Amino acid sequence: MSTTGMDDLQAHVWSRLSLRKHLAGRATCDRLVRRVVRRWPAVLMNDSSPGNQDIVMEGMQLSVERGERSNVQMGVLLTIFLSALISELIKCLLAWWRSSASNQVRMAQYQRDMETR
Repeated sequence: MSTTGMDDLQAHVWSRLSLRKHLAGRATCDRLVRRVVRRWPAVLMNDSSPGNQDIVMEGMQLSVERGERSNVQMGVLLTIFLSALISELIKCLLAWWRSSASNQVRMAQYQRDMETR
């Protein structure tokens, strides 16, 4: 995987997240970005209307949350915090993805690179 490309994307997302990112930490946010990129449903996103894209993103958010909860023991408050952070992160990635066709190509490349690892 192009580490520089993924590093750039992680830095982009980090710079746009709210202050709650500091409670989670950079390493956690970077791990969540990688997890979301790995699960990014490009085919569904390309073939869906914006309303359906929101539904797809909600499903992905739940999937990422479940995966994160299985890795870390969490109480109720931490789960709520994590849910808000993942939602914010996905919205940021969605805006980045929608902003240009070249970003859509980059996302596909990041996914291919992750599959070969």
